[in-house]
Amino acid sequence: MNVVDILKKQVSHRPIGTFLIILLTYSALIAAVISTVLKTTSPQVSVAIYAWGPMTSAGATVWLLDESIHDWLGQLRNLRVGIHWYIAGVAMMIIGTEFETLMVLFLHGDVTAPAAPLGTYAFLFGVTLFFAGALEELGWRGFLQPRLQQQFSALWASVGISVLWGLWHVPMILAGLGNFTVFWEYMLNITMMSIIFGWLYNTTHAALPVVMITHASHNMPPIGSPTDEIPAVFNVLSGDAMILLVCAVLIVLYTEPQTLIREGTLPAPPGKGIDNTVSTSGSTTN
Repeated sequence: MNVVDILKKQVSHRPIGTFLIILLTYSALIAAVISTVLKTTSPQVSVAIYAWGPMTSAGATVWLLDESIHDWLGQLRNLRVGIHWYIAGVAMMIIGTEFETLMVLFLHGDVTAPAAPLGTYAFLFGVTLFFAGALEELGWRGFLQPRLQQQFSALWASVGISVLWGLWHVPMILAGLGNFTVFWEYMLNITMMSIIFGWLYNTTHAALPVVMITHASHNMPPIGSPTDEIPAVFNVLSGDAMILLVCAVLIVLYTEPQTLIREGTLPAPPGKGIDNTVSTSGSTTN
């Protein structure tokens, strides 16, 4: 038995731990490279390379587990779900981003729109979807979510992912890369988004493109920019955080915390080649 075989045997008992070790190693190395070799490189390039961490870690873990890379990546082909899921995901993100602007309009204030050239929105959406942040979902939802749901409820799995997701961004926050709010509010946003993304992933039975497009839509700059003073309530909690909080709470109330779906079964970890689904009652069937 060679070293690779021994390593694969150990990994088979700790797939989530292996993912975390690879993610930590990759992220630390890339953060070091960004602060030295890539110090003068475009921030967008640095952020994109760092964002590949969850995807790279998931792919490496799937390979070490001798599971199917093809099936894991095959989640990207799950495009044909109802268009209403795409609309629902994108709408929640855009309403959150624009909520403060909408309130200023409601109060008859002045708003400038669009806040950026139209080409900027298309460019940033495309870069995020195909090269940067949205690719994280191959790790967060496409790998971790279904595996954690074998041990915990879907709600707690989503919350656990949000903690990792938020802390994983800390090196980028410290490097001044990205548009981050006050840290506690940022963590609140991440937690609510993780619940929403977990719901979308489970409800569409692993339609990863729905989650990725929703993720990319949240990384867009605002469409409108208030020129009048925004309501004081947004000094306490941003409009984005308010909408995400309301949406996440409604999802939990509407579905079951155990599964974050109304009916059916949870998606199994892709690539394992077994029928391992969880019913809405929380039981596992093999």
